Amino acid sequence: MATEVGRFDTPMALVPRPGTEGLLLAERAGRVLPITVAGDGSLVAGEPLLDIYAQVTTSGEGGLLGLAVSPTGDELYVSFTDTGWRSRIVAYRVAADGLSADQPRLLLTVDQPYRNHNGGHVLVDPAGRLLIGFGDGGSGGDPHGHGRDRTTLLGALLRIDPTPDGDSAYTLPADNPFADGGEAGTRPEILAFGLRNPWRFDLDPVSGDLWIADVGQDRVEEIDLLPGDEVDSGADFGWAAMEGSVGFDGPEPDGHVPPVHEYPNEGARCSVTGGVVVRGGSLGLLPGLEGAFLFSDLCDGRIRALVPDGAASWDARDLGAAVDLPVSFARADDGTVYVLSLAGGVYRLDPG
Repeated sequence: MATEVGRFDTPMALVPRPGTEGLLLAERAGRVLPITVAGDGSLVAGEPLLDIYAQVTTSGEGGLLGLAVSPTGDELYVSFTDTGWRSRIVAYRVAADGLSADQPRLLLTVDQPYRNHNGGHVLVDPAGRLLIGFGDGGSGGDPHGHGRDRTTLLGALLRIDPTPDGDSAYTLPADNPFADGGEAGTRPEILAFGLRNPWRFDLDPVSGDLWIADVGQDRVEEIDLLPGDEVDSGADFGWAAMEGSVGFDGPEPDGHVPPVHEYPNEGARCSVTGGVVVRGGSLGLLPGLEGAFLFSDLCDGRIRALVPDGAASWDARDLGAAVDLPVSFARADDGTVYVLSLAGGVYRLDPG
C-alpha cells in the first residue's frame, strides 16, 4: 500500500544523503530541502539547503527536474530548465556545516528547442560518475531527428565524471562507448541514444543493470533494460525509427535494443514513470519483489513491478497501490521506497 508521509510543493526528486540517515528533496520551483525521517515515518523538512527559484522556469515541462549527490555528500548535482529554456546541470558545494550549498559550477548546458521532452533525471553511479538523461527536445515525432543523431546530447543518456579537467568542467570516462570517436562529430559523453524522453532511470545497486523508462509518442510506453555487462555497449533504443517494438519513422535500425516491457498508450494510461529496483527494505521481503523494477503511469497511478518470469523475460505485476500523478520514485539506503506525486504528496510503499 502507499502511505502518505509528507506533502511538499511539487516534489520532483528524493535522494539519500550520504553519511546520514536523512534525505534531500527537490521541489520543481527550485528548492532543495533537507529531510529527516521522524519516528513515525513522516518526512520533516528543514530550511532550504539550496534555492534557485529565480533561475528556474516551471512552464511547459520545465523546472528543477533532477537531483543527485556525490558519494561523499559534499557536492549536489542539480538538473533544471532555466528561464532561457536551456537545460543546465550544475554542481553546488555543500558547506562544511551541511546547512547550505553554494559555489555553483556549471557542468553542462543544452538548448531546448521546445518546452517538452526535457528529460532531466540525474544519478550518480558507484564510481561517482554522473548519468544524465535528456529527451529528444520536444514537439512531436522528433522533428529534428535528435534521437538518431549522436552529434547532439538530446535524445540520449550521458555519462560524465564531474571532476574538472583543465578548461573543461568535467572529465570523460575512458570506458564511455564513444569516448574514442566513431562517426565524425559523435559526442563522447553519450552512453546510449535513441530515446524519446527518458523519464527516470535506475542502476541496480547489486547487479549494475540499467533500467530506463522512455515515454512514448501516442501508441507505446516502454521500459528498457541493459544488463550490467552491456551498459558500456553504446546501446541504440530505436527512437524515432521505432516507438517501442512498433515502427514509427523507419526503417528499423540494425541492432537496436527492444524494450523488455511495453504497454499501449490508451485508456487510463498515458505516460510511463520509471522507478527504482527493489533492494532490501520491507518490499524486498515480499515473494518475487527483491530485484524487481517498480514503475507507474502518470495518468492511472497504479504501482507495478517487473518481475522475472523464469523464461528470460519479465511480467508486470500490479501491487495493488496507486498514487495520484506519480512523477518519481526513490530508494533510501535502508531499501525503503517512496513515490513522489505532482499533486504534492510523498508516499512510502509498504507491504499490505
